[in-house]
Amino acid sequence: MSTPSSFDELYKVINKNNPFDVPPIVTGQDIWNGSFPDLTTLNAHASDAVFEVIEQVRSGKPKVTSLAFRAEIGVGKSHLIRRIRQRLQADKSAFFVYANKYGDLNLIHYQFRQILADSLKQSNGQGITQWQELAAAMVNQVVSSKKPALELVEKFPLALAKNHDLIDKLTNAILKAKPKVGDPDIVRAILWTLGDSAHAPFAIRWLAGKELSDAKAKELGLPNPTREIKLLEADALSAALQIISIASDYNPILICFDELEGTEVNEAGYFKSQVVGGLVKDLFDAIQQSDVTKGVVILSVIPPTIWEQLVNVLKGSGVEGIGDRLSSKYPEPLDLKYADGEAVVSIVDLWLQEFYQSHNLVPPNPVFPFEEEKLRSLGSEKPTIRALLKWCRDNFRVSPQPVNQKDLIQKAYERELSQDGEDFLDDSELIARAIYLGLTTLRGQTIENVLIQDVTNQIKPVKENNRSIQFKIIATENGKEEVIGVAVIQHTHGLTVGSRMNKLTMYDTFKLTRGCMIRSQDRKIKKYWEAHNWRIKLDQMGGEFIHLEAEQVKPLIAILAVYDKREGYGVSEDAISTFIADSQIAFNNLLIKEILSNPSNIISDDDSEAEPVIENESNEVKPTFIDITDEVNIDIDSFLE
Repeated sequence: MSTPSSFDELYKVINKNNPFDVPPIVTGQDIWNGSFPDLTTLNAHASDAVFEVIEQVRSGKPKVTSLAFRAEIGVGKSHLIRRIRQRLQADKSAFFVYANKYGDLNLIHYQFRQILADSLKQSNGQGITQWQELAAAMVNQVVSSKKPALELVEKFPLALAKNHDLIDKLTNAILKAKPKVGDPDIVRAILWTLGDSAHAPFAIRWLAGKELSDAKAKELGLPNPTREIKLLEADALSAALQIISIASDYNPILICFDELEGTEVNEAGYFKSQVVGGLVKDLFDAIQQSDVTKGVVILSVIPPTIWEQLVNVLKGSGVEGIGDRLSSKYPEPLDLKYADGEAVVSIVDLWLQEFYQSHNLVPPNPVFPFEEEKLRSLGSEKPTIRALLKWCRDNFRVSPQPVNQKDLIQKAYERELSQDGEDFLDDSELIARAIYLGLTTLRGQTIENVLIQDVTNQIKPVKENNRSIQFKIIATENGKEEVIGVAVIQHTHGLTVGSRMNKLTMYDTFKLTRGCMIRSQDRKIKKYWEAHNWRIKLDQMGGEFIHLEAEQVKPLIAILAVYDKREGYGVSEDAISTFIADSQIAFNNLLIKEILSNPSNIISDDDSEAEPVIENESNEVKPTFIDITDEVNIDIDSFLE
């Protein structure tokens, strides 16, 4: 046994470093790539149940089954989900789909198709995505010389360069082997994921139901999705089911729904949990009727209060049976257990092992500087994992220092700001909420010679507005009252854009003196859209058009994320408001200044000479496949050598 390090060595390191000084929240990305200790014996009954049902559906009997975890927030559900994901990744026993962000609740089927595409885009830890694993399995089914996915991914771009018809040949070969496939384009798009960066990302975008440029769609031989949002929603579930059906030929699929809590509602007035519960019901019923080979497992992680609402409150609402679909395997959800005294000690031990090893230290006992008796006492209080880690963070010092809220918010803000991607540009409501939060901290301040008196998101009449104008700014400029109605309109469908712009011109109805539209510059207003006329009218009425730039709104999105997760980060609303004011995130924000300043920018029209299209009709054009008459004699393998 190693000799314990001296107290001075331990004291010096402990007082300068804190292994628990990390955000206690596990994000969605952490489920895929996070690295944190997990006590595998805690709630092992739940993870074991998942692995068991995956093996049961592998035979296709039943085709689909479901189970639910009933879990309080902070009890360690994210650690459990990550444990399941890692196990499936390690032994390649199932495809894993993780849903925790649902976007527009009015388009839940379309959102699920995007969730499916994004999940399969995640890496298996060896640089190979789940899409590529699926594509490789499909190719290996029709070639004589099977190759590992990694080798196929490395060789495929060169093989494509040698033979431009390779995708056509493989597609047709796979369709012969899989006559049940309803949409050959899906097979074609999956195969393109084996390509390089010039092809794979666009194929995945198409698989998510998103539009490609006409040139890229032609290059890939794929039809562009319809721009009619209702048709996108109507087709999304069918497309997702076809993807699931194809993937299930090779491995079971685990679909995990998480983060169902929240106050967001759709246009019908249903909460997020109810909308997602309805999606699970739709999936369960549709998969039962579909052709899946190795089965699908649906896992839902639900807080107790949400479960009661879904099972009891919805009775008589026309969406009965959700509870049976959420947990078909067991009569009731599996309850996740709180850590007891023994588990608390083991969790802290796990966290500290890596810490002391990284500093080449040997503590006098595994949980130093904590006392094992105190940790066991904490266990008797049934703490959540989140609460336990917070306690450890606050007490991991020989002389504990009070936690500084400003420092916590700064770290949380930097963490959220570092998140990759600009997916938020598709979410008008999220952008509007971020701007609104920043403006609420500026009441009583003067920016661009404008004194901000108030800002409100209560736009009346509510029915007339229909959420088009997201908030109003009441201000004074040169002694004159100004009421600015603000609408973030990132939508790509002309009817939606026109309807929302129309509301911005209704100054008398909403008691405005100016309408302000915010929209990305690359999202043109088509000249044949009705929205084009409203753009002209708003301009004539002195309205303002602001080009939305991602970098300008990103800080506001980041601090909004901290605000939304404030309980998890352990910070208060007042502290966040103070942080926004002290750091001048909102005061110096160029987008906010542009909103308050006199109108200057104009959203550009689309100057293309393309013929107008009827907005409620699909422009989808199905490509014709090359007919390979002598397909049986084609040596596909030679192109992959």
